[in-house]
Amino acid sequence: MQQTALTFFLLLFLVSTGAFAQNAPSLSATAEEVVVTGSRLARSLASSPQRVTVIDSTQIAQSADLAQLLSEQAGIVINGAYSNPGKDRSIYLRNGANQFTLILLDGQPLIDPSSLGGAVDLRLLSLAGIGRIEILRGARSLLYGSDAVAGVINLISAKNAAPDPFTLHLRAAAQTLVTFEGSAAISGSTKKLDYRLGYEHYQTDGLSEAIAPENTAQPFEQDGAERQTTTASLTYRPNEFLTLRPTLRRASFNGDYDGGSFQDADNTYTNELFHTGLSADYERENSNLGARFNYAKTDRQFNSAFGTFLGLGRAAQGEFFALHRFTDRASLTAGAQLRHESLGREDEQTDTLSATTLSPYLLLNLTFAEDLLVEAGYRYNHHSDFGGQSNFSLALVLNSTDHWSSRLNLASAFQSPTLDQLAGPFGANPNLAPQVATSVEISTQLADPKGSYRINFSAFQREIKDVITFDFAAGYQNQNELMDRGLELEGFYQFSQQFTASGSFSLVKGKLSSPDGTGGTTETEDFPRRPRTSGHLGLTFRAKSPFTARLSAHYTGQRPDVFFDGNFSRIDTELDAYLLVNFYAEYKLLKEQQLTLFTDVRNLTDTNFTEVTGFSTLGRMIRGGFSLRL
Repeated sequence: MQQTALTFFLLLFLVSTGAFAQNAPSLSATAEEVVVTGSRLARSLASSPQRVTVIDSTQIAQSADLAQLLSEQAGIVINGAYSNPGKDRSIYLRNGANQFTLILLDGQPLIDPSSLGGAVDLRLLSLAGIGRIEILRGARSLLYGSDAVAGVINLISAKNAAPDPFTLHLRAAAQTLVTFEGSAAISGSTKKLDYRLGYEHYQTDGLSEAIAPENTAQPFEQDGAERQTTTASLTYRPNEFLTLRPTLRRASFNGDYDGGSFQDADNTYTNELFHTGLSADYERENSNLGARFNYAKTDRQFNSAFGTFLGLGRAAQGEFFALHRFTDRASLTAGAQLRHESLGREDEQTDTLSATTLSPYLLLNLTFAEDLLVEAGYRYNHHSDFGGQSNFSLALVLNSTDHWSSRLNLASAFQSPTLDQLAGPFGANPNLAPQVATSVEISTQLADPKGSYRINFSAFQREIKDVITFDFAAGYQNQNELMDRGLELEGFYQFSQQFTASGSFSLVKGKLSSPDGTGGTTETEDFPRRPRTSGHLGLTFRAKSPFTARLSAHYTGQRPDVFFDGNFSRIDTELDAYLLVNFYAEYKLLKEQQLTLFTDVRNLTDTNFTEVTGFSTLGRMIRGGFSLRL
């Protein structure tokens, strides 16, 4: 595997001599591409104080799984992305734990008080109805509040490419492991109204989640999974000043899971998500007024030999903000958010826990001599349990030339203690403080304004204090400190009209400091299932005829792991590095290319690897299908 890693990084270096950009093979965005994450208004990538990674509609349409797509982005590791389809998935963004990455739907937070750490279940989120993904790394609580510690991932609803009043979208595919998926959607666009309504169904027989030991008499049973998703989005423009955007997503997931590493079981898991949001924007002359509201309802149930666990999570957030442009070079945004969370166990009335957070904030934008952009902000959070806490943000952008720009970001973020940690049945501590992070990032970018190449290099450091830990004797406590440092290299190069190459490389090193019980501290630099190095390479070919092919390779470095055997004894181990090769091809038919035939092969070389000790991973997965637009 060491030889494989050396070969991978040699290829990465060769691609980098051409020039680098974002790590999505299909991206060819110019500096004028508009982004919305990190601001209350849409703005170009060049004028964004934060570095934003964009995954466009083309690459989303060529992907089958959200977790696998995100795992190909710089600094992101999705543990479980290539395990049994029904297995849980964890996001490790820049070595941060799963709960430190905030998922947004159309800029609105997905909050799940029923989960461990409050993180949304990625298995509920398909790519159905998603037309764009924007990734913002670093501490981002200034605009997004709790949980935006390592970064923010914004899933943005698909929009009509052409102003047709009615369009029908159909898609179906079959895959290894008796896996089927199908979706249907209708959309339309007029002068005042855009709409989209869709439904997706996914089902798989899967494979055994746990690996059977060699001396097992009977093979372990397959663990299947099923997901259904309904999406709806609407954009209404009653006049030239006002825009209203209601959205809805309803998803259900159910699957089988085993009893642990190398342990079979007949356990089942179900989760249902209902999320609705409303955005209203009024713009006139030099002022903008905006309002946001969203509500998320999750019903989560585990059925195992230990009994039934039921978690009922409810979360609502409202926000109002006003932006005023004093001149073309100065603007001020003032806003406030109100978030309410609740958690029940048996029904809506029994054992309900709740918390409320009120957060006013200010954000100032200044431009000096057209080459220097400055953004500074302050936010105050008042939580109904732990009281007050503040966040700040400072960003500088220096556009040295049309091709070269640099960014400096210094910000803080926080994560509130979960309702379980504050008042749950196991080890609760009502005196917990929030986990507070401070991050600094320096990045520089060399890019062609026309989009033919881009290279971006970033260095970052993040410190999280008062990290919450659990001890069977003491319960939940604020006692650890985590320091993460790393480097990221991303790139894109267009060799010709037919060939483009992309790549990314990430290096992160963390240090966790914990009290040793005698007045001193212990330190570790090992984090289970989180590699220090990871990378991605992609080569895309687009023929003059409507044919596209993409070959990509994804590398995950060595990392430690820990598991518990049938006697609950802890066993530490080391997981080998691995390299996965994937292939995708499509061909478009009919006069306006409304019909697309595609094939997708994941793990082309049928590599044997491990994501979690004692659990299965996917071998070669072959998928084929079609999409039709009428």
